[in-house]
Amino acid sequence: MDSLRPEKGGATVGKRDSQTVIAGGAHSSLPRIAGVKVMELGNVLTRSGSLLEVFRQDWRGIDMVPQQVLWAQLNANGVTDWHKHDRQTDHLVAVGGNIRLALWDDRPGSPTRGQHEIIRLGALRPVMVIVPPGVWHALRNESGAPAGYINVVDEMFDYEKPDNYRLPADSTEAPDIL
Repeated sequence: MDSLRPEKGGATVGKRDSQTVIAGGAHSSLPRIAGVKVMELGNVLTRSGSLLEVFRQDWRGIDMVPQQVLWAQLNANGVTDWHKHDRQTDHLVAVGGNIRLALWDDRPGSPTRGQHEIIRLGALRPVMVIVPPGVWHALRNESGAPAGYINVVDEMFDYEKPDNYRLPADSTEAPDIL
């Protein structure tokens, strides 16, 4: 993701961030992977600190009833395996640290098959990333301390028949973007 920088005379040069987000729980699809959405959440400052609405059923674009809410903590510089689901949609919100979310579309018949995307999220950039079934994803903690995220899912984990497919983080089958 390239940032914009001012050039002499005030003109801007560089590539614009491909992530388009709209505040207040609205969203727009990322152009690189069909079905992936980013929703800007926004912190609310209070007398005692801050408040973040992590999930609301009435947000536009939320068309599921939560079945399970997961909290995960990544160790400093920790990395997850690449993983995907056949049925489950992940709704990821980082609530601490800085996390790099790598996405890769390997779905047969997808208009964005072969595309990949990097999204950075964290306490200072509160967004929800909606990852549809079939999209490979992995997370890397880019903080020097533990980082955490919440995942609201539409399918309860089935211990007998897990809807979870994995590749090692350093797999040669996945793009080298982690």
